[in-house]
Amino acid sequence: MDGRAGDVGGLSRRRVLGLGVAAGVGALLPGCGGGEPLPSPARTTGPPDRIALAAEAYVFGYPMIMLDMMRAASAPTNTFDHSVLPDPLDRGVARLGHDMVYSQAWLDLSDQPLVLQLPGMEPDRFWLFQLLDGWGDTVHDLSREQPRTTVDAEGPPYTYVLVGPDWTGSVPPHTTQLHMPSNMATILGRIQINGAADGPRVNHWQERIRLIPADAWQRREYDGTVSRVHQIDRGNEPPVKRIAALDGRTYLDRLCRLMVTDSPAAADEPLMERLAQIGVRPGGNVDTLSMDVLDEAVRRARRQIAEWTDPTARHVNGWEIPVDRGTSGTDYLRRAATAMRSPGQAPIHDILYAELWAPTTDDTGRPLAYRIRFDPGQWPPTDAFASLTAYDPDGFLVRNSAEIYTVGHAPPPVPGPDGAVDIVLQHEDPRPAVPTGNWLPVPATGDFSLTLRLYAPTQRAIDGDWQPPPMTAR
Repeated sequence: MDGRAGDVGGLSRRRVLGLGVAAGVGALLPGCGGGEPLPSPARTTGPPDRIALAAEAYVFGYPMIMLDMMRAASAPTNTFDHSVLPDPLDRGVARLGHDMVYSQAWLDLSDQPLVLQLPGMEPDRFWLFQLLDGWGDTVHDLSREQPRTTVDAEGPPYTYVLVGPDWTGSVPPHTTQLHMPSNMATILGRIQINGAADGPRVNHWQERIRLIPADAWQRREYDGTVSRVHQIDRGNEPPVKRIAALDGRTYLDRLCRLMVTDSPAAADEPLMERLAQIGVRPGGNVDTLSMDVLDEAVRRARRQIAEWTDPTARHVNGWEIPVDRGTSGTDYLRRAATAMRSPGQAPIHDILYAELWAPTTDDTGRPLAYRIRFDPGQWPPTDAFASLTAYDPDGFLVRNSAEIYTVGHAPPPVPGPDGAVDIVLQHEDPRPAVPTGNWLPVPATGDFSLTLRLYAPTQRAIDGDWQPPPMTAR
């Protein structure tokens, strides 16, 4: 989704500002002391390094375990969950946006294809539906800008037939076939919402989304979609914390069971040959490994995932801008770190993200106030809109009595007399001196983070020709 799935623990301000990476909000894990070496590659000759191999298996399987953990706590497969506007009490996924409502479906394509039909919405309403495979990679992204993907489908409404890896056959006319490399898959949808008053209109579009078995579609039984509209998750245990509670044996045995349904890709074969030495294979187990080996492997792997830094990200004016999103291939560490921090993050051509982290107080404990100034003509360039959202130290929306969680969209900020847009970031309410659309509340204490989102960014933003301005103390 649009953020870290409930980071574990918290980072000190020094570590947040020193790393300057997407792991910034809460990456340190219990029991991970400073200065520990990261796991070395497993030896290719001589006796296998069981700890290193188990650590590799942990990293390799993390996104599949994450998605399975989320699936187990969610609705039945092949049905839709639609969210309402999120608030600080939502704990299912961290770093939720506040200008989108989400639609999610866990798919099982092993029996037969599923038909997904998306309605035509207003031309100025951004929407995006990602199809993720069982390993968390984005396989298809259906959006307002490119609703038909690579094959023309008549619409709106846009009708797709989602087929699994072993399916053969033809699809009905006036539909687009979308192949998925795994039988277990996920639909993650976003629909633009223009403030709370726009909720009923968004619900109207959510209710018109169809997800039904292909045989029912062939019989023209179009009303079989099962969907619910509700808040995202009010629990206190985000998936990443539930994963952290798993011991190594439970985790790796679970991975072995999941791989029976969703086999690793052909490109994973070299790794799978190595992991088979310790029993990690579809239908296998790690009974030959001691708990001491497994505990050390988990400790090393989780530290490696948490401390991963994105070598492809751009660093501009204190912001980090990931530019390689969507599919990780055999870069298993990137894939695992993305799953820990931002499961389902959109490809950059759909949503460009920029993030930064800062303290709320100076070294004496005095509250800090910040400003971000967008000079005339320098507001983020998009074909939809841009927004700025603040998060508390755990990556959740900042509680505040004004119930302001994002700025830039609804209500829009007010330009100054010179045409520049100043965004004020502080805990205390600066109104009426500052318009409501120009004030973003931040926490009273602790570190906080910001995410700037550009929905349907222009090529200027994607290429880095446009850069976000720095955040400065007022």
